[in-house]
Order: sequence, then structure tokens, then C-alpha cells
Amino acid sequence: SSGINAEYGGAEIIDCGEIDFGDDDIEINVLEAGEEQKNELLLDNTTTRNKIVDELYELSAFLSSRREELFKHSETILSEIPDCPPEIQTTQLETVEKMMTEVDVPLGKLTNEKMRHLLLLKNSEKYIDRLTDSMHSQLRLCDKMEDSIEEMKQRISEAERTYEEGEPKMQRAIETTKLLKSCVETELSKKYKGRPVRIMGDINTL
Repeated sequence: SSGINAEYGGAEIIDCGEIDFGDDDIEINVLEAGEEQKNELLLDNTTTRNKIVDELYELSAFLSSRREELFKHSETILSEIPDCPPEIQTTQLETVEKMMTEVDVPLGKLTNEKMRHLLLLKNSEKYIDRLTDSMHSQLRLCDKMEDSIEEMKQRISEAERTYEEGEPKMQRAIETTKLLKSCVETELSKKYKGRPVRIMGDINTL
């Protein structure tokens, strides 16, 4: 189709039919779990895997930029050429956004934390050793905590037994102290010609 190139107030207007990606049938195919062995070999190779991730990042950035361009062109065309059908620009925007989703999904799966751990587990013996040491350390810590809990239970049991054994003695000591207090108060009262005497202090809290 013939393109319309004109300038309105300094803004270049581009025919809706010329905003495309070069081919009418652009499609991004995300490989499913079909050729598992081949896909595993690709992901096992660090260089190849990083190259795939880099290319996906570049494609995602390109599509994001393309979406912004389409949005700006759409606003310009709708403002300068009111008769231009908005469905044309909307369709292209939806196509780009769909492609962005198809890129972001595998990119997210290749770069998330779970994938990183899985690759390290499969390819790094040092990582496995560190993880094993960490797990053994946690198990040892659990054993120590269990020993500490058992020791605390024993101490609590001993303290309860000591309290039970000492409570009768303490009661007898309290009764004896109260009796001595009463005797002292009586003797002091006699010295002061029968005037009442009361001993003050913590002894009265017994």
C-alpha cells in the first residue's frame, strides 16, 4: 500500500498500514517439554543458556520499545487524522503485548530463584557440598537444641522437687519467726510498763 508521509505542525504522520514488523506472520514459539534431552543439554551449557537469556532480554526490550512507538504513533494519528480507524493501531498494540508475554514467561522461568538453585544443584559440586554442610550444621544445631530442652526440663523438675521439699521447712521457719516476734513484742511491752509495742518492717509480710 502507498504510505502517507506528511507533516502537520512538525509531527511526521505515518500511514497505519506501514507500521508492521516486516512480515505479516510473526510468531514466537515457546518450546514445550517435547525434546527433553535436547532442551536439558541446552540449559546445562552455561554459555548457551546465558546467550538465550541475553537474547530474550534484548527481544523483550525491543518489544517494549516497539509498543511505546506504536502507542505514540497511535496518539499522533488519532489527533491529526480523525478518520483513521483506531482498530488498526489497537490490533498492532495487542499483537506486540501478546508477544511480550510470550517472551517474558520463558525469561522468568529461566531467571527465577528456583531455576538458579536447580542449575547449581545439577552443575556445581561445590554448591552441593556447601548445601550439604549447611544441612548437617542445621541438624547439629537441632540436636543441641533438643539437648538444651531436655536439660532445661531436668532443671525445672529439680527446682520443683526442691521447692516441694523445702516448703514445709519454710512454713515452720515462718511460724517460728512470727512466734519470736510476738515474744519480743511482749517482753518489750513489759519494759515499757505494758505499753503496746509493734515491730515494724518486712517481718510483717510473712
